[in-house]
Amino acid sequence: MIFFPTDEISLGEASRIIYEIVTSGTIIMSGHVKKRMSERGYTVHDVEYILLNGEIAKKEFNNKVQNWAYTVRGEDLEGDAGGVVTAIIERRSAVIITVLS
Repeated sequence: MIFFPTDEISLGEASRIIYEIVTSGTIIMSGHVKKRMSERGYTVHDVEYILLNGEIAKKEFNNKVQNWAYTVRGEDLEGDAGGVVTAIIERRSAVIITVLS
């Protein structure tokens, strides 16, 4: 299946793709997210845990970069509420945009 980041997909399909990317694809961490992770005490494992176990709370189209951003809310490994904003850029890869507390 060909994936285009500009295509709107259901939240269920987005969740399935994000799960597949976390478990067997490529996650790209931007410099911005690395800074925010440090500020908020997140590890890569916290980010992955939220993406695997959380729920998409919001989706928004970013006209500047022409893709959909998904905010996944859930608990980190310590049980604290948090969020991860990610964009699916290919069927097997995603960029982590930022993390939320």
